[in-house]
Amino acid sequence: MDMESQKSSAKPSIRDKIKQQKTELIQEEILEAASRLIAARGFRAVTVDDISAEMGFTKSIIYYYMKSKNEILWRIFEKIDVTYAQGLEEALQSGGSTTDVLASIVKMHSLNVMQHQSWATIYNRDENELIDDQHAIVTANRRKYNKQIQDLYSRGVTEGVFRDTPPFIAVSCLIGACNWAYTWFKPGLKHTAEEVASAFADQLILGVLIKK
Repeated sequence: MDMESQKSSAKPSIRDKIKQQKTELIQEEILEAASRLIAARGFRAVTVDDISAEMGFTKSIIYYYMKSKNEILWRIFEKIDVTYAQGLEEALQSGGSTTDVLASIVKMHSLNVMQHQSWATIYNRDENELIDDQHAIVTANRRKYNKQIQDLYSRGVTEGVFRDTPPFIAVSCLIGACNWAYTWFKPGLKHTAEEVASAFADQLILGVLIKK
Protein backbone atom coordinates (compact mmCIF):
# COMPACT_ATOMS: atom_id res chain seq x y z
CA MET A 1 0.00 0.00 0.00
CA ASP A 2 1.50 3.39 -1.02
CA MET A 3 1.55 6.49 1.18
CA GLU A 4 -1.49 8.09 -0.47
CA SER A 5 -3.53 4.91 0.01
CA GLN A 6 -2.55 4.76 3.67
CA LYS A 7 -3.63 8.38 4.17
CA SER A 8 -6.90 7.71 2.39
CA SER A 9 -7.69 4.66 4.50
CA ALA A 10 -6.84 6.53 7.72
CA LYS A 11 -9.13 9.48 7.06
CA PRO A 12 -12.45 7.66 7.59
CA SER A 13 -11.14 6.23 10.86
CA ILE A 14 -10.13 9.66 12.13
CA ARG A 15 -13.44 11.17 11.02
CA ASP A 16 -15.33 8.35 12.72
CA LYS A 17 -13.40 8.90 15.93
CA ILE A 18 -14.11 12.63 15.93
CA LYS A 19 -17.79 11.98 15.20
CA GLN A 20 -17.96 9.47 18.05
CA GLN A 21 -16.32 11.90 20.46
CA LYS A 22 -18.77 14.63 19.44
CA THR A 23 -21.71 12.25 19.91
CA GLU A 24 -20.52 11.22 23.38
CA LEU A 25 -19.96 14.85 24.39
CA ILE A 26 -23.43 15.97 23.31
CA GLN A 27 -25.08 12.93 24.88
CA GLU A 28 -23.29 13.71 28.12
CA GLU A 29 -24.57 17.30 27.98
CA ILE A 30 -28.11 16.03 27.36
CA LEU A 31 -27.88 13.71 30.38
CA GLU A 32 -26.58 16.49 32.61
CA ALA A 33 -29.34 18.90 31.58
CA ALA A 34 -32.01 16.21 31.88
CA SER A 35 -30.72 15.16 35.31
CA ARG A 36 -31.05 18.70 36.65
CA LEU A 37 -34.60 19.09 35.35
CA ILE A 38 -35.85 15.62 36.31
CA ALA A 39 -34.39 15.92 39.82
CA ALA A 40 -36.08 19.29 40.28
CA ARG A 41 -39.48 18.51 38.74
CA GLY A 42 -39.87 14.74 38.47
CA PHE A 43 -39.66 12.61 35.34
CA ARG A 44 -43.26 12.98 34.21
CA ALA A 45 -43.23 16.76 34.53
CA VAL A 46 -40.22 17.18 32.23
CA THR A 47 -40.60 17.14 28.44
CA VAL A 48 -38.06 16.86 25.66
CA ASP A 49 -38.94 20.48 24.86
CA ASP A 50 -37.86 21.40 28.38
CA ILE A 51 -34.55 19.60 27.96
CA SER A 52 -33.86 21.21 24.59
CA ALA A 53 -34.72 24.66 25.99
CA GLU A 54 -32.39 24.08 28.94
CA MET A 55 -29.56 23.35 26.50
CA GLY A 56 -30.44 25.94 23.88
CA PHE A 57 -30.95 23.17 21.31
CA THR A 58 -33.88 22.35 19.07
CA LYS A 59 -35.94 19.30 19.99
CA SER A 60 -34.82 17.60 16.78
CA ILE A 61 -31.22 17.65 17.98
CA ILE A 62 -32.19 15.90 21.21
CA TYR A 63 -34.01 13.21 19.24
CA TYR A 64 -31.02 12.83 16.92
CA TYR A 65 -28.86 11.74 19.87
CA MET A 66 -31.52 10.09 22.06
CA LYS A 67 -34.45 8.03 20.81
CA SER A 68 -36.89 9.03 23.53
CA LYS A 69 -37.31 10.52 26.99
CA ASN A 70 -37.23 6.99 28.37
CA GLU A 71 -33.80 6.42 26.82
CA ILE A 72 -32.56 9.57 28.53
CA LEU A 73 -33.79 8.30 31.90
CA TRP A 74 -32.33 4.86 31.26
CA ARG A 75 -28.95 6.29 30.31
CA ILE A 76 -28.94 8.25 33.58
CA PHE A 77 -29.55 5.05 35.55
CA GLU A 78 -26.86 3.23 33.57
CA LYS A 79 -24.37 6.00 34.31
CA ILE A 80 -25.17 5.89 38.01
CA ASP A 81 -24.79 2.10 38.22
CA VAL A 82 -21.47 2.14 36.35
CA THR A 83 -20.05 4.95 38.51
CA TYR A 84 -20.94 3.24 41.80
CA ALA A 85 -19.81 -0.19 40.60
CA GLN A 86 -16.42 1.18 39.54
CA GLY A 87 -15.99 2.96 42.86
CA LEU A 88 -16.86 -0.22 44.74
CA GLU A 89 -14.43 -2.30 42.71
CA GLU A 90 -11.62 0.19 43.37
CA ALA A 91 -12.31 0.05 47.11
CA LEU A 92 -12.46 -3.75 47.17
CA GLN A 93 -9.16 -3.98 45.30
CA SER A 94 -7.41 -1.38 47.47
CA GLY A 95 -5.71 -4.02 49.62
CA GLY A 96 -6.51 -2.43 52.97
CA SER A 97 -7.92 -4.10 56.06
CA THR A 98 -11.59 -5.10 56.09
CA THR A 99 -12.34 -2.07 58.26
CA ASP A 100 -10.43 0.29 55.95
CA VAL A 101 -12.15 -1.10 52.86
CA LEU A 102 -15.63 -0.71 54.37
CA ALA A 103 -14.77 2.84 55.39
CA SER A 104 -13.61 3.56 51.83
CA ILE A 105 -16.88 2.21 50.46
CA VAL A 106 -18.95 4.36 52.83
CA LYS A 107 -16.92 7.43 51.87
CA MET A 108 -17.13 6.65 48.14
CA HIS A 109 -20.88 6.07 48.26
CA SER A 110 -21.69 9.15 50.32
CA LEU A 111 -19.45 11.35 48.17
CA ASN A 112 -21.25 10.19 45.03
CA VAL A 113 -24.58 10.99 46.66
CA MET A 114 -23.52 14.51 47.64
CA GLN A 115 -21.51 15.38 44.53
CA HIS A 116 -24.23 14.09 42.19
CA GLN A 117 -27.41 14.99 44.05
CA SER A 118 -29.49 15.01 40.89
CA TRP A 119 -28.49 11.40 40.25
CA ALA A 120 -29.29 10.40 43.83
CA THR A 121 -32.69 12.10 43.67
CA ILE A 122 -33.59 10.35 40.42
CA TYR A 123 -32.22 6.97 41.50
CA ASN A 124 -34.17 6.98 44.77
CA ARG A 125 -37.39 8.46 43.40
CA ASP A 126 -37.89 7.72 39.69
CA GLU A 127 -37.00 4.05 39.30
CA ASN A 128 -40.66 3.16 38.79
CA GLU A 129 -40.64 5.27 35.61
CA LEU A 130 -38.40 2.70 33.92
CA ILE A 131 -39.89 -0.04 31.79
CA ASP A 132 -39.96 -3.57 33.22
CA ASP A 133 -36.75 -4.84 31.58
CA GLN A 134 -34.83 -1.76 32.69
CA HIS A 135 -36.24 -2.00 36.19
CA ALA A 136 -35.09 -5.62 36.40
CA ILE A 137 -31.53 -4.68 35.38
CA VAL A 138 -31.34 -1.86 37.93
CA THR A 139 -32.63 -4.20 40.65
CA ALA A 140 -30.05 -6.84 39.72
CA ASN A 141 -27.25 -4.25 39.73
CA ARG A 142 -28.31 -2.96 43.13
CA ARG A 143 -28.47 -6.47 44.58
CA LYS A 144 -25.01 -7.27 43.24
CA TYR A 145 -23.60 -4.04 44.66
CA ASN A 146 -25.15 -4.63 48.09
CA LYS A 147 -24.17 -8.32 48.10
CA GLN A 148 -20.51 -7.45 47.54
CA ILE A 149 -20.61 -5.14 50.56
CA GLN A 150 -22.50 -7.73 52.59
CA ASP A 151 -19.81 -10.30 51.77
CA LEU A 152 -17.18 -7.86 52.99
CA TYR A 153 -19.16 -7.31 56.18
CA SER A 154 -19.46 -11.08 56.69
CA ARG A 155 -15.68 -11.32 56.39
CA GLY A 156 -15.32 -8.69 59.08
CA VAL A 157 -17.64 -10.65 61.36
CA THR A 158 -15.57 -13.79 60.80
CA GLU A 159 -12.40 -11.84 61.57
CA GLY A 160 -13.96 -10.64 64.82
CA VAL A 161 -13.87 -6.93 63.96
CA PHE A 162 -17.53 -6.28 63.07
CA ARG A 163 -20.58 -6.90 65.21
CA ASP A 164 -22.42 -10.13 64.44
CA THR A 165 -25.39 -8.36 62.88
CA PRO A 166 -27.05 -9.95 59.83
CA PRO A 167 -25.07 -8.48 56.89
CA PHE A 168 -28.23 -7.48 55.04
CA ILE A 169 -29.36 -5.35 58.00
CA ALA A 170 -25.93 -3.87 58.68
CA VAL A 171 -25.29 -2.90 55.05
CA SER A 172 -28.83 -1.58 54.57
CA CYS A 173 -28.21 0.72 57.54
CA LEU A 174 -24.85 1.91 56.22
CA ILE A 175 -25.97 2.53 52.64
CA GLY A 176 -29.29 3.97 53.74
CA ALA A 177 -27.52 6.56 55.89
CA CYS A 178 -25.29 7.52 52.96
CA ASN A 179 -28.22 7.76 50.54
CA TRP A 180 -30.20 10.06 52.81
CA ALA A 181 -27.64 12.83 52.42
CA TYR A 182 -29.16 13.80 49.07
CA THR A 183 -32.17 15.21 50.92
CA TRP A 184 -30.25 17.67 53.10
CA PHE A 185 -26.70 18.29 51.87
CA LYS A 186 -26.20 21.56 50.03
CA PRO A 187 -22.92 22.76 48.45
CA GLY A 188 -21.60 25.84 50.22
CA LEU A 189 -22.69 24.77 53.70
CA LYS A 190 -20.29 24.88 56.63
CA HIS A 191 -18.88 21.43 55.81
CA THR A 192 -17.77 20.21 52.38
CA ALA A 193 -18.89 16.94 50.82
CA GLU A 194 -15.43 15.54 51.50
CA GLU A 195 -15.68 16.45 55.19
CA VAL A 196 -19.17 14.98 55.52
CA ALA A 197 -18.14 11.78 53.74
CA SER A 198 -15.12 11.37 56.01
CA ALA A 199 -17.30 11.92 59.08
CA PHE A 200 -19.79 9.35 57.77
CA ALA A 201 -17.00 6.83 57.29
CA ASP A 202 -15.70 7.39 60.84
CA GLN A 203 -19.08 7.47 62.57
CA LEU A 204 -20.78 4.63 60.72
CA ILE A 205 -17.81 2.27 60.92
CA LEU A 206 -17.54 2.92 64.67
CA GLY A 207 -21.13 1.75 64.90
CA VAL A 208 -20.35 -1.70 63.50
CA LEU A 209 -16.98 -2.31 65.15
CA ILE A 210 -16.71 -4.62 68.13
CA LYS A 211 -15.52 -2.49 71.02
CA LYS A 212 -12.41 -3.91 72.65
